[in-house]
Amino acid sequence: MKYETRAKLHVHRGATKSVTAIRARSEIRWARARRSRGVSPIIAMILLVAVVVVLAAVLYVSLAGLTHGPSTASIGTAFSLGAPVAGQCWAAGVTAHVCGTTGDRLWNLTVEQSSVDLGDILFEVHSASGAIYKNPLNGAFSVILAGSTTPIAYYTASAGVGLAMGSGFTYAAGYSASTHVTSAMYIVVGTGTPAANWLPGEGNYVSVVGVDHYSGETARTVLP
Repeated sequence: MKYETRAKLHVHRGATKSVTAIRARSEIRWARARRSRGVSPIIAMILLVAVVVVLAAVLYVSLAGLTHGPSTASIGTAFSLGAPVAGQCWAAGVTAHVCGTTGDRLWNLTVEQSSVDLGDILFEVHSASGAIYKNPLNGAFSVILAGSTTPIAYYTASAGVGLAMGSGFTYAAGYSASTHVTSAMYIVVGTGTPAANWLPGEGNYVSVVGVDHYSGETARTVLP
């Protein structure tokens, strides 16, 4: 009986060890399988959502930059004109769009400071009250290279509409809105007013409005 009991005990212990070994091997395989699966589905979903959010933010910033356009700077710190020098419109100037009507008062103004392109600026002439100056005859604004009398860019204003550029210049061949304005250029303002009728000291002035990359308006340049 003792031997039989010992045999049964031996068998029971052997079976227990076998079960324990099998369980241990099973746990090892399960742990290996869990490691081989990588991250859990929940963590994977969180990572996917995070990636989508980041990509959406990058796309939004890119599109915002395209739709809102470039940032603007003050034209007053980027462009300035020199003192006006009086002249009169001549027949060839009318043909070349330098001025509007033969005999009209015109003003030559040097470029004193410039970090702008031709497409960044619009010219206006105001009365002392700040209103746009009403030209009784045809007027014009033109940009000319030093030593030349032919404009590289010009804008004409019909009689009575007011001396204010409502749009950009018309350009000569080889020039465009991206042409940089330099001190080697000067500005001609054809007032559309006979020289005899231009009254000195009225306070009329020219200013430059910033567009495209610039905003605001330059300081007044008084036309004597």
